[in-house]
Amino acid sequence: MQIIRIPAAGFAANCWLVWDETSHEAAVIDPAAECDDITDALREHSLKLCWILLTHGHFDHIFAADTLRDATGAPLAVHRGDAKSLTDAVANASAVFFGEKHLYRPAECILEKGDELQLGTLTIRVHHFPGHSPGCAIYEVGDVLFTGDVLFAGSVGRVDLPGGNAGVMQESLERLCDMEEHTLYPGHGGITTLQKEIKTNPFLQYF
Repeated sequence: MQIIRIPAAGFAANCWLVWDETSHEAAVIDPAAECDDITDALREHSLKLCWILLTHGHFDHIFAADTLRDATGAPLAVHRGDAKSLTDAVANASAVFFGEKHLYRPAECILEKGDELQLGTLTIRVHHFPGHSPGCAIYEVGDVLFTGDVLFAGSVGRVDLPGGNAGVMQESLERLCDMEEHTLYPGHGGITTLQKEIKTNPFLQYF
């Protein structure tokens, strides 16, 4: 498995490109970057984009959702709890931040907790950790977790946007701390590990 970060401007959400080295099948996790930057990376590494996966539906993570689908033909998948974020400017928070509607086409694939997607020889497992939004998903690939805006290095996702819930977020963080050790690729900021966050993240010290 190979993973690279494609830089995104604006709110600096992480756009992760992950691929299977055997088949060269790839997935983009959160199309936050410019479509051209993503397709340039696909060409550079001779990759076939098979999935566009959303960790959640906030505007800063879905920026290239439509243009990337148009450019590659790859389907977009999102957890059922955040499916309406693509077509609802309040749910995706663009109305909150900009006072205008940023809308996208509905997802081709609706995910549920426990679903598995194949990417060549890799298996992507879908976990549901709501709180930051109703449909926050974490994607597990081997010993890696793409945590979106659930858990960052030294912090956690905010809960004051539409659909956020502090109590639900706390329950999700407790469950996340019970998982086995993984390397974390979050929705903002740098790479970290679950073990490090359990030991040092101030938001996890009560669990």
